[in-house]
Amino acid sequence: MKKLIIVFVLIFWGFVGVNEITAHPGVSGYFYTGLSPYGSWIEIDYGVVVWRPTNIRMDWSPYRDGRWIWTSDGWYWQSYEPFGYITYHYGRWYFDDYYGWLWFPEYDWAPAWVEWRYDNDYIGWAPLHPYAVFSISVGIYFTQTYYTPYYHWNFVTYNHFYDPYVYNHYVAPRYKYRVYSKTRYRNNYVYRNGRIRNYGVDVKIVRNRGGQNIRQRDVLRVSNHRSLNNGSLNNISQIRTFYKSRDELVRNEVKNMKIKRGNRKSSLDVSLIKTSKIRDRNIISPTNKNRTKKIKTREVEKYSDNKVRKTKTNKERKIKISVDRKKSGRNMMMQQNRNVKKKKETNEFKKNPALNKNNENRVQSNNRQKKEVMVNRNIDRKVKTEANNQKRVKINNPSGKRNKSFVQTKRIADNNNRVKVKTKSNTGKNKKRDKSRG
Repeated sequence: MKKLIIVFVLIFWGFVGVNEITAHPGVSGYFYTGLSPYGSWIEIDYGVVVWRPTNIRMDWSPYRDGRWIWTSDGWYWQSYEPFGYITYHYGRWYFDDYYGWLWFPEYDWAPAWVEWRYDNDYIGWAPLHPYAVFSISVGIYFTQTYYTPYYHWNFVTYNHFYDPYVYNHYVAPRYKYRVYSKTRYRNNYVYRNGRIRNYGVDVKIVRNRGGQNIRQRDVLRVSNHRSLNNGSLNNISQIRTFYKSRDELVRNEVKNMKIKRGNRKSSLDVSLIKTSKIRDRNIISPTNKNRTKKIKTREVEKYSDNKVRKTKTNKERKIKISVDRKKSGRNMMMQQNRNVKKKKETNEFKKNPALNKNNENRVQSNNRQKKEVMVNRNIDRKVKTEANNQKRVKINNPSGKRNKSFVQTKRIADNNNRVKVKTKSNTGKNKKRDKSRG
């Protein structure tokens, strides 16, 4: 009986160990402690840890419960949810058929990570998926073509877009596809003065079509999430937002954390997910001074190597260019000499009519020789054909007796060919005589 109890206990602990991992790095402690009360951390693939919200409605979706504010950093999403100060300014969202909505951690802050659609009547937004990567030089680019389904978009008319209770004016689900098909896509992310800015749809378009007084507000970055804005924002000129730099988030990564292992792999292709590594250039901590020095020395070495390579390639190019120029100069000289010779010959022919007559006589003699050669070739071909015919006759008539009818027809054909040749040559001679008389 004791053995059965021990076996049962071992099986139970093995089952628990499969579904939970106690040690897993790669998630910042700010994210882990801030989001753990409102959801669970899951490992959907090896080394890929995501957060899934709990206690939410069936029709819930990201960027739904909140409002839009125009700031110095572009369109800012002010969330009314307790976890929104992290999930709507860091990371990406993805809807999985098995797990539902999943949040993928990322260490770059933005006023809102969304994509836009708009036309003359409606404006809409949806959360950016993990295939979207931000680059300082390009903005947003995609590692895979992925289109967010129309039922994950939130559409609203322009006159309700800036409303603090915008979630009361969303287009009904049954009309989303119609609006989605009429609108066009838009995203406009820019990196300026060390900040990522989400300009999205132009403010002038929203003001003119919505008829609302939209004024710009400043964004004040705060390290403590408890000092954020709560309540109405109508009479506030500054908006406080939670902000931690990439270096701070990396230094505060948790090593011991409870993570559930997923029962199934996600439909997302994890191999195509890339992280955008943008470091804060203004903040340099003492622990990172050595790193910055090493990076600078490496950059200098790379710069010097590239300079040497460029000088070598430039020298080779100059040599090639000089050789090509010499060749082209020679060809030009040759062509010029030929053209000069031709011009001289034409001028001489014009001045001396005797040269023209001599040239005409030469051309006529050449044409005669060509005709004689062609006639001789035709005669040789006919002789060969006659020899081949005789061989065939011998094969068909092994007795060697000649058929009189065959011999007579052959002689008649030969005579006819000779007469034709003579008539052609005579006609040519008569034409030449007539020309000389005339």
